[in-house]
Amino acid sequence: MYISKLTHSLNETLVGGKAASLSKLIEFGVDVPNGFVLTKQLLKDYLIHQQWPEGFLNDLQKEISSLNSDKLIVRSSAIGEDSENHSFAGQLDSIVVENELSAVEATIRQCWKGLENDRVKAYEKISGKILTEMGVVIQIFLEADYAGVTFTQSPTDELCSYTEYVQGAGEQLVAGKITPKNFSAKRTGLDVLNLPFNGKQLITKSFQLKDRYACHLDIEWVAKGNQIYFVQARPITVEVSKKIYWSNTNLNENYPDPISPLLYSIARDSYYHYFKNISKLLQIDGETLRSLESAFSNTVGIWGNRIYYNMTNIHNVMSSSPLRAYFKEAFNQFVGYSDQDVATQSSVNRTSLVKLLWRLMYLNIRLESHVRNIEGKVSDFSRKVDEENGDQINAKLFYEFLDLRFNQWYHASLADFFSMIHYKLLGKITHSFYGEESVGVHNTLIQAIPGLISSEPLNDIWDLVIQIEKIDGGKTFFLENPAELVWDTVNRSSEWKTVQFGFQQYLKTWGFRCSGELMFFKRNYIEDPLKFVELVQSYMRNDAVNPRLVIQKKDLERKKAMRAFVWKIIKKRHILFPLALFDILKLYLIASLCKHAISSRERVRYKQAEMYYKFKVVVKRIGAKEVSKGNLSDSEDILYLSYKEIGELIGSSAMDAALLKEKIADRILHFKEESKKEFPSNFATNFGERPEFIEGEIPFVEGATEFRGLAASGGRIKGRVKVLESVLEGYKIEKGDILVTKQTDPGWAMVFPLIGGLIVERGGALSHGAIVAREFGIPAVIGIDHITRSLKDNDEVILDGNLGKIQLIHHD
Repeated sequence: MYISKLTHSLNETLVGGKAASLSKLIEFGVDVPNGFVLTKQLLKDYLIHQQWPEGFLNDLQKEISSLNSDKLIVRSSAIGEDSENHSFAGQLDSIVVENELSAVEATIRQCWKGLENDRVKAYEKISGKILTEMGVVIQIFLEADYAGVTFTQSPTDELCSYTEYVQGAGEQLVAGKITPKNFSAKRTGLDVLNLPFNGKQLITKSFQLKDRYACHLDIEWVAKGNQIYFVQARPITVEVSKKIYWSNTNLNENYPDPISPLLYSIARDSYYHYFKNISKLLQIDGETLRSLESAFSNTVGIWGNRIYYNMTNIHNVMSSSPLRAYFKEAFNQFVGYSDQDVATQSSVNRTSLVKLLWRLMYLNIRLESHVRNIEGKVSDFSRKVDEENGDQINAKLFYEFLDLRFNQWYHASLADFFSMIHYKLLGKITHSFYGEESVGVHNTLIQAIPGLISSEPLNDIWDLVIQIEKIDGGKTFFLENPAELVWDTVNRSSEWKTVQFGFQQYLKTWGFRCSGELMFFKRNYIEDPLKFVELVQSYMRNDAVNPRLVIQKKDLERKKAMRAFVWKIIKKRHILFPLALFDILKLYLIASLCKHAISSRERVRYKQAEMYYKFKVVVKRIGAKEVSKGNLSDSEDILYLSYKEIGELIGSSAMDAALLKEKIADRILHFKEESKKEFPSNFATNFGERPEFIEGEIPFVEGATEFRGLAASGGRIKGRVKVLESVLEGYKIEKGDILVTKQTDPGWAMVFPLIGGLIVERGGALSHGAIVAREFGIPAVIGIDHITRSLKDNDEVILDGNLGKIQLIHHD
């Protein structure tokens, strides 16, 4: 009735916040000094009878005798002393006494009197909370080597914990008698902590507690030898300004330029459904999904009319998974974001790890069927766009696209998801055997992926060049005449009928694959075939190598690297052959899964480009109809409306249809002004703020001679650079040049057989440029801010794709 062990599950309303917190800490598996608690009923009965209840002192004697310590600490545990809004920390008494009944008895009464002390009364006035009931905690007293307090969220940096500590007991720290030492630490990189106590254990356990409590904590602890003991944990009551972290490192591959209001409205809702559907597939429960609605709704944002990931909300979504840390690291690597966790909330995990792993296995087995499903749906949509027209048909196709993109695209998103997690897992395996040299090996293991759809346009261009060269004087004609004349001749002359058919087939199959292929403002090879003629001319002028032979060579390198890896495993495991066999099987399995997932991802990206182009055709038809009705001035003006506004236009349900032309004219002017603004690839803002300008985290240094980025594809090369804004400038490349650009979407693959190296401002290890670079064994470094401004055409550089390093050796 009066005494409860701390190892029991304790109710805060009976024993107070401190005792209940200690009970919960023990339940969560951290070390807590042994002890027990006296319930609030003891104080109530003592005040009524003005004496100890019968038999209590005998029970108390037994309990303190069972504590193997010469000294005890008697600690006040008032009911309601700590909450998310207030904390009586330091206001109530904690007293060290000898392990004797009389001393403990007197100290219990002293703790009770603390309810009336001046400190408590003053804080009651401030907080509005009145304390009237109290439990009392009695524990063994540890002669601490060090003691301190850790905040899982620093008051100055929400990504870091903050710790203050002193040598010896913590009373000096609480009392403010000395200036404590301090340090900040992120969840990752704890091995670098150099402290006189086990700092790694302290911070690791603190963050684990933060996850279990689902809020940031103020944690008191003591260190004895190499062991950390936790003596209190309460919610942090100091408000920290919430930061939102933004990144477009990977998004620039799909959306390299300012995007139209129509495209942003689609992209914003697409990512909402993308992350929500993935969460559902991973069986995150309904209550958690509802709690994350704000995060799902704001996974992307727009700055300077360029789309950005809201990394904070994406990490918040991933925090609902039992594999939260792994998924966050994998996503960061996937999009080329720095290795940090920027979540601001930890959802209560209600998903079983075992259940999740079984679900992942099931979804991975079903990946091929999901990919085929979405390929079929997009092909059907594309066929309808080609074969059918008319107002009602176009309206139906408009909504069919939206249904595909919002509700059906989860079939495709699984390819992204498994590419991400398998690439991360293969990297971990490689690093465990190769250490710092693992990046080059890791990327070699997934080069020359069989049947990669990104290689097929290159093969078709090669075949087209061969067809041209078979015609007498064909190569000379192509190289000595402008693209306009070549295109006109090929389409009119019967002599070029075979080549004409080759051009038509290529444009029909691949013509929508071009730089900025998802951008409604961009023109592709179907819309501007002369640019394709220029690309073919560039191939012929530079004697491009047969891409099939290149991939065969890279496939041999991949197999050789795999064999070398196997021997490395055998040598390391030595006599432990069963363990070596397990490692080898695991290597082959993960490498195979990774290659299949990447191949699947490229297939759905191809269908995505096709779907977006066909949708643009439909939208322009609708725009042309609205021009004829007098609602628009130009068919492309429709791109400045959101998809919901277009839906209202189709359904004649818009509130302000009469003002549509005026609205679009104002929107175009605003769009042009907003597009002039530049924001860094990665930056942070305060929650709810929208600054007009943000300085980059890493300032551009003019004249720098060395640059570092992500090692994306191995090899070392010396050569001249060509800085291109778009693949439509591919005609400028000469064989062996090092391509420098801001991002590489699938449309860039056409120039890869010509280049000797690749340098990209944005992107991650699984960006399209990195994948194709590995296919062709092209050294590549990705993720270097401002590199397109640092380097100029014909600068000479050394590019090291193993180290992620570039040296500028001659500035033209």
